[in-house]
Amino acid sequence: MSEHSPHTLSAVEDGQPVIGSLPGETLFALQGTDASTFLQGQTTADFSRVEVPCAIHGAFCDVKGRVIADFLALVVADDRIILRLAADLADLLEAHLAKYLMFSKATLLRLDQAPLGLIGSGALELLGASHTPAAGQLIELAQGWLLGLETQIYLFIPDGKNTGVMTGDVKHDDAFQESWHAAACLRGEARISLATTGKYLPQDLNYDLSGWVSFDKGCYTGQEIIARLHWRGTPKRRLYRGFTELPCPMPGAALRQADTDRAIGSIVNAAVLSDRAILLLETTADAAGNKLVIQEADQEVLVEEQAITFSEMALHQPE
Repeated sequence: MSEHSPHTLSAVEDGQPVIGSLPGETLFALQGTDASTFLQGQTTADFSRVEVPCAIHGAFCDVKGRVIADFLALVVADDRIILRLAADLADLLEAHLAKYLMFSKATLLRLDQAPLGLIGSGALELLGASHTPAAGQLIELAQGWLLGLETQIYLFIPDGKNTGVMTGDVKHDDAFQESWHAAACLRGEARISLATTGKYLPQDLNYDLSGWVSFDKGCYTGQEIIARLHWRGTPKRRLYRGFTELPCPMPGAALRQADTDRAIGSIVNAAVLSDRAILLLETTADAAGNKLVIQEADQEVLVEEQAITFSEMALHQPE
């Protein structure tokens, strides 16, 4: 967990246990005998080696290797996989996959319920969890699935049942949303939205370093370009953290060098962290430790000296 992470707890009731809604996320269920096989051929993740139940990250890419959407998949049965992705990409991804699903023994269903975020282990009591999941551990509850993301931060995925949480216990305010997004930025978890879909290769987002891309699984959409860069090339851009003054910039905003007009990257994600904004940005190695400028806002960004590494990342491909 990042050394900055305690700040994410102070933004919501001074670190007291909190459950909050995640309206920016949506859930799909992929059901049928071909569920795993379908995702094996459509995503960067290796579904041939997963065990039930488990959680696995990955990405859907286009034929040019650009990321359409990132996802978190809960493999809850041999013929049922729950997918979490950005809500503003739901229609786009559904249309993209429809042309492939017609040849598969699997169906994609959009679920009515949305996931919940939990901060503080005390929040688990409201869900009736008997123990605290470690980072990357998925446990089944009577009303769904609970995943440990990092210390004191958890994700609850309902599975067609009442969550059992009283409406008054769930926060719907901006403070929780910002804390949740800031925690993801501190983890280095780059998320794709409608503003950034189709703009980045997985390597630009360090998905290859975090284990979100398998390079020995065989063919999938976009695999040839992604694999060629891995085996024969060097990524020109990598994912870095950065910080800037408020107001918080928008995802997709272009970055340039401070002393020139040369484009040198873009903002992938941004969130309010205390009195400033924390950013995930894709840029070149020569930007590390330097100041960049958000083109449209003429706003300075300080880039951390090292690209994000994932020694502490919770979720990886199975061995």
